[in-house]
Amino acid sequence: MRNTVLKMIAGCAVSTLLISSAYAQPNPVPASQTSPKTQKAYPALWLIKDADTRIYLFGTLHLMPANLDWNHGAVKAAFEASDALQLEIADMEAEGPAIVQLMQTKGQLPPEQKISDGLTETQKAALTAIIAQSGIPPQAVERMQPWLGSLVLSLGLFQKLGLDPKNGADKTLDGLARAANKPVGGFETGAEQIGFFASLNEEQQRAMLVSTIEEWDSSTKMLQDMVAAWSSGDLERLASMMNERLRSQPAIGKLLLTDRNEKWANWIAGRMAQPGTVFVAVGAGHLGGSDSVQAFLQKKGLRPTPVKTK
Repeated sequence: MRNTVLKMIAGCAVSTLLISSAYAQPNPVPASQTSPKTQKAYPALWLIKDADTRIYLFGTLHLMPANLDWNHGAVKAAFEASDALQLEIADMEAEGPAIVQLMQTKGQLPPEQKISDGLTETQKAALTAIIAQSGIPPQAVERMQPWLGSLVLSLGLFQKLGLDPKNGADKTLDGLARAANKPVGGFETGAEQIGFFASLNEEQQRAMLVSTIEEWDSSTKMLQDMVAAWSSGDLERLASMMNERLRSQPAIGKLLLTDRNEKWANWIAGRMAQPGTVFVAVGAGHLGGSDSVQAFLQKKGLRPTPVKTK
C-alpha cells in the first residue's frame, strides 16, 4: 500500500484536524519553520456552469505550511463570487467531542492486543523509534488500532515538517465563509469519515501501519513533492502520488475514493438544477485520475473546465 501516508493527508478531513487536535504534537515547530519566506501558489480550479448556475471545484490540502499564499487571483475571485461553500465536513470543530469519543471506542484495541502484534522484529524496532520521535506516550500508541496509530504518527511527522491543519485550505475557506456569512455545507460527517477507517479489516489496517513504518524515512521528500505539485496546479501528478497504490487495492480504493467521488459528483449534478454560485472544496486527491469527481461529472454530461489561476 505504497504512499498510504500521503493518502491520509488529502483523503479524509477528519484524519487531520480532529485527530491532530486529540493527539497534538507536544514539541513546537522550530522558529526557522514557522516564518519562512512567503511563496505564491497557483492551485488548480475548475468551473461547471450553465445559464444560471456556476459551481467552482477546488482541490485542497488539509495540512499546509504557513508560507503558501494561494488565496489570490482567480481562486479568491471565485470564492468571493460564490453564494455558499461546500466542504467535505461542514463543521468539524463542532463534531470534535463526538469524534474524540468515537476514536476512544473504535480506535482502541482489545486489552489483550497491541499495535505491534504481527510486526517483524525489524518493524517493531522501527515503530518504537517512530513513537519516540512523536513524543506520544508509547503506552497510548500500543493501545491504538493500526489505522489510528498510523494516522496519529503520520500527523506528528507532518507537523514537525511545518504542515498544520490550521493552515489547511479548507480550514481557511471555512473561516472566510463564516466571516462573510456564507452558508457552509458538508458532503459527510466526521463520524462517517472515522467509520471509513474503522471499517478496514485487520489485514488492511496492518498493511496501512507497515506502509507508514516503511515509508517513514522517505516521507519528507514525498510530502515536499506533494506540496509542490499542488502549488503548481498539477493535480494529476498529485493524485498519482497519493492514489496510485490505493486504487490497486479495490476494496479500499472503492471505499475512500471511487464511491465518495461519485457521491459528490451526484450532489454537484443535482445542485446544477438550482441557480446561484457555489464553491466546492474537497481533498485534492479526489480531483485527479480516471475515477475523479470530474470524470463522474463528465459521465453525466457536465463539462468541468479548468480556470486559469496563473
